[in-house]
Amino acid sequence: MKMVKTIYVVNHLKRKLLIILFFILIIIFIVIMIIYSNHKTNQYVIQVSTINTKQIKQIQSEKTESIGEEEIQDLRETIHLKEYVNMPKKIDEYKVIGKIEIPKIKIEKYILEKTNEKSLKKSVTKICGPNINRTGNFCIAGHNYQTMFGKLTKLENGDIIKLTDTYNRTVSYKVYDIQKVIPTDTDCLLQETNGEREVTLVTCTLGAIKRIVVKAVEIYD
Repeated sequence: MKMVKTIYVVNHLKRKLLIILFFILIIIFIVIMIIYSNHKTNQYVIQVSTINTKQIKQIQSEKTESIGEEEIQDLRETIHLKEYVNMPKKIDEYKVIGKIEIPKIKIEKYILEKTNEKSLKKSVTKICGPNINRTGNFCIAGHNYQTMFGKLTKLENGDIIKLTDTYNRTVSYKVYDIQKVIPTDTDCLLQETNGEREVTLVTCTLGAIKRIVVKAVEIYD
């Protein structure tokens, strides 16, 4: 009887081990498929980012769900344009991604790609958001210097902000909200804009106690 019981226990353990092994193999298979899917997506994104003008017609004839209509339109618009004709490619080691103009306070600055202590001393910088003049909330930081964002407090609702990309295409935005917030309040950087193109300017108050936030939305013709 003891022998039979022992055999029964061993067989029972084997079944449990087989079941566990089966589930482990399923999990491994799922993980492999996810990695493979992500790899294929990344490959496609890389291909899109290196497109030349000869590939435009081919792209238009293929499925473009993963590229996005906005990116396709951007490719169509830039096919005959040249980058950096009217602005520098870099300021020191920092890439220039566009230019901001605020006529009321006579500000005209190049926008740098990265935000850190060194780049903020050079010019205004991108904090987060989409590419310049694309759908979403394009957020720009600048020191509270007179030559940078020191005059933002003089702006009012309805004032105009202009952003120009590296292809010399300009979009105008109208200020609709100006506020002071505590440094830990980052709601102004959120990207939900209901499909609109928006720009957010951020600087410090004197003493860096609070942040001055200016928000503007695209003006339609």
